[in-house]
Amino acid sequence: MVAALRFLSITAGSVLLLAQLVTAGFPDDPSVVTYWGQNSKNGATTQEPLATYCDDNSDVLIMSFITQFNVGGLPAMNLANACETAFNGSQLLNCPEIGKDIKTCQGKGKKILLALGGASGAYGFTSDSQGETFADTLWDLFGKGSSDTRPFGDAVIDGFDLDIEGGGSTGYVAFVNQLRKNFAKDSSKDYYVTAAPQCPYPDAILGDVINSVGFDAVNVQFYNNYCSAASSSFNFDTWDTWAKQTSPNKKVKVMLGIPGSSTAAGSGYIPFDQLKPIVQNVASTYSSYGGVMVWDASQSYGNTDASPNFAAALGQLVHSTSSGGGNDGSSSSSSASSKPTASSTPTATVSNSASITASSTSSASPSSTSGSGSSGTCITDGDACSAQGKYTCSGNSFGICNNGQWVLQSCPSGLTCFDTTDGASIYCAQGTSSSDTCQVRETKALAPMNKVANAPRPYKSSKVSAQMAVVKASNETFDALINARKLDNKPFGTTVVVEMTMPPNMTLSAVSGGKVKQNGRTATLQIKNPHKKSMDIVFAIEGDVKGDVFAAPDASRIKFMS
Repeated sequence: MVAALRFLSITAGSVLLLAQLVTAGFPDDPSVVTYWGQNSKNGATTQEPLATYCDDNSDVLIMSFITQFNVGGLPAMNLANACETAFNGSQLLNCPEIGKDIKTCQGKGKKILLALGGASGAYGFTSDSQGETFADTLWDLFGKGSSDTRPFGDAVIDGFDLDIEGGGSTGYVAFVNQLRKNFAKDSSKDYYVTAAPQCPYPDAILGDVINSVGFDAVNVQFYNNYCSAASSSFNFDTWDTWAKQTSPNKKVKVMLGIPGSSTAAGSGYIPFDQLKPIVQNVASTYSSYGGVMVWDASQSYGNTDASPNFAAALGQLVHSTSSGGGNDGSSSSSSASSKPTASSTPTATVSNSASITASSTSSASPSSTSGSGSSGTCITDGDACSAQGKYTCSGNSFGICNNGQWVLQSCPSGLTCFDTTDGASIYCAQGTSSSDTCQVRETKALAPMNKVANAPRPYKSSKVSAQMAVVKASNETFDALINARKLDNKPFGTTVVVEMTMPPNMTLSAVSGGKVKQNGRTATLQIKNPHKKSMDIVFAIEGDVKGDVFAAPDASRIKFMS
């Protein structure tokens, strides 16, 4: 499926020169990128050997993950139940059978990449020289170099994917440039470098990296965040603009990253019948569209939401589309790989009694808001509506459908109206800009095509960046997801403590994997980290609202204490 990027000549020139040397590589036809190796379904038989998935459903498979870099030594590697034997005195896996599978898959025309990072583990660089050293190590272990400790024997993979969920951006540009230098030593095949940023733009960790050096594809994680593909805050247009105007490789492909089932991520799963028009709309609108990335094989192949399974239906859907919108007739090619941090996205269940369903699994579309205007317009008091009790955003206000007419109310001072990620309701929160989110959705199918200039403001300190995504809300309850990432090289530990000041009319009642205590307006959350140590943690919260629309906690009043 993937053609390739190649450096014909590389010198020790500047980063700019190296970026300019990136050439087109991935195929013109949309592709499916599938992550494999973490068995996120977590069953004894839910993850098959790699070669099992080298079928017509996937074009690129990304093995995950290298979880610790150990620069100067041997890295740590985790492939869940696929391989558990390591080289003596190390955490580097020794998997000759997977090496055979890699060759089998490559013989069928599949591209096999290896992902670095993920949510669990601890990784990162302190300097550019560390990044360069690690690139040489990976070339010797997995590329055309040589080592006595090659995990896959003489099998040579097709490149690397950066699923960097935390730890800062230091050293990654130098790392990619050094990989390119090593790739140039082997003219017998094509190599790729991809990245898996989260959908909020710019990505908190990889933003500067993907702006500074060319990638073949970005596998954007449109889940576990406010910008999920089912939300009207879906921002594929932003990433399309980045690809065309900012990326050093103007032929980079943008992959639509999704969870493979409702248990693959904390939020953002889209049933296949709802996903189909979204993929078709994106493919026909954006010329940077390169296909769909899915997390992960154990989830998508075991999901019978579509027949015979989600993976097969997705493959048929993606391979029947073509990127078109805005295309000037020249083919923009690029590569595909990426994960998803999804990697580690826990299912959002809470321990103290209540269970949060933090994924959109309903197949029904929201009630029609006929008479309210078209996408991109604002309702006004008295406009006609048909869905009694329906909420919709109108700039910094929200409308409630009451007896056939929209009744407008203002968000609290300084807040903007946003849609919940399930697309069925709204909430008020701080925005990232002074512009509003003036829009009305006629049907859920139109939501992905709306363009929202504003976005919920993230929490950010010197050590942590976190984004809250409100999954669903009413005037009585709310469910939300918090996606937190470390900005330094020290991972989250076994217990994560978060303190937040709640709005006056709201009580926090539960948190996934932990407990919550609220004293007055101050809520303290203690969350058990499912990974023991990790660069990223995703957790769900739920609570009660007393007689008003849900207003998200002030981003400046959220603190990560540990």
